[in-house]
Amino acid sequence: MEKFRSLEHLKAQITVVRWHLDAATLGNGEKKRRHLDSAALTYQGALELLAQLALSDEEHAAITKQLADLKERLRAAGQSV
Repeated sequence: MEKFRSLEHLKAQITVVRWHLDAATLGNGEKKRRHLDSAALTYQGALELLAQLALSDEEHAAITKQLADLKERLRAAGQSV
């Protein structure tokens, strides 16, 4: 599945995490929990993919910053990541 090991796929995963976090703020109860769980799972996948990719220093720094921001949002929402 080489096509899923790319910078574009990593950026897509980051976008999906954001979508789930945004949707969680609009939901409540079970719906909110599902969005938060999906965000956390996708976040973990993005971390794993980042470790597998050979990125330039600039790309790595930019992605790392975005992931740190998402980690903060996930923790603020009660997710242990």
